[in-house]
Order: sequence, then structure tokens, then C-alpha cells
Amino acid sequence: MRKKLLFIGFTVLIIIVLGGWLLMKMSERPAALKDSLTASHLDKESRTSDGFFRYTSKKNEYSMFFPEKYVIDRETFQERKEFESWRMLSKENDEKALIRSIKILYNNNDSIPDAFFERYSFEGKFEKVTLTDSNGNEIYIGYVNNYFDENAKLIKRDPAKYGPTLVISLIKDPDTGKTIKIHSSTVCPKNSTCQKVSLKSEKEFILKIAKSVKF
Repeated sequence: MRKKLLFIGFTVLIIIVLGGWLLMKMSERPAALKDSLTASHLDKESRTSDGFFRYTSKKNEYSMFFPEKYVIDRETFQERKEFESWRMLSKENDEKALIRSIKILYNNNDSIPDAFFERYSFEGKFEKVTLTDSNGNEIYIGYVNNYFDENAKLIKRDPAKYGPTLVISLIKDPDTGKTIKIHSSTVCPKNSTCQKVSLKSEKEFILKIAKSVKF
């Protein structure tokens, strides 16, 4: 009887230890893999050293880098043939951290960069990115710092002076006209202003994603 009790106790102990180990491993997984919708689009073996997975559209087969600390906002997710629109949100819950919300828009209709940036960027300005290791895509990028005055009028300010609250990129396959548009909105840390946001770092973050796009 004593041996039986010892065996049962030892078995329970092993189960507890294994359960704790599994829970610890699950908690160590990045946010992107904890969310079932997000994880279903990711290549789990593609994780980069700087924290990106490769995301692949199930309907349109394009792929791009997806930051591991983000998840897809289910309420915005639309994935159908020849058109997609969805948003990824940061899961970091730190009042001192910059919080981004990144909207992705895909379509197979050719887009005109001038018209796109005239609507969104500061004074309609944008730049075409010259690449040495591209996937054959054209990449354009622009910026703006938006705020509303006392009359609720939208004002676009120079992001070089105030720090960007919106980074916009257009990625286009010149052969097919397929296009991805990225809108990266920033929410500044509590009790601070976007004057402290680095234009250089925000540009590099979005270009990292834009350069990874494969149609």
C-alpha cells in the first residue's frame, strides 16, 4: 500500500512539474504565436533574430514580415481574393512605450503614388526608396505629424520637427500592379509628446516590413 501511495505521489509530482514547464514555455512564446488567427498565417520556423516572422496571405499569396510582438485585430480583418484590409496591434502594455497600430491594405489594382501621398503625407511629399536587394518591387514612403486645432481642424505638421505620428508606405509590383499600402499610426507614451519620436527609427521599422514584401 505504501509503495502504491509513493508511486501515485511521484506520478502527481511529475505531472505538476511537466505542467509548470509547459506553462512556462507557452508564456515565453511571442504574442504573435499566442493569437490563433495571427499564428495561422505565420511560418513558425521563419523567426528572425530581430523579432519578425513571415506572414503569408491565404487568399492572395503575398508575404511580408510580421513583428512578433503584434497580433491581428480580428475586428478589422478582411481577406478575400484580390483585396485585403487588416490591422496589426502591439501587445506591449507599457505606458512608457510607443504604441503602433499598423494597417495593411492589399489590392491588385495599380495605384498612383502621387495621389496616395497627396492625401496622407506632409505637403504630399514622399520618397522612392532605392534598393540593392529588392524583390523587384517599387517602394515609396512618406510621413506626417497630425493633430487637431481648437476648431477640430486637422493640421499636418512637418514630421522632421515634431516626430511622425503616421508613416505611410506604398509597395508595388511594377509588372502586375499589385499593391500593398502600409499606414503606421503611433500613440505616444503617456505624459509625453510625439516630438520625441524618431523619424529615423520609425522609417527604418516600416521599411523593414516594406522591403520584405513578396507578391
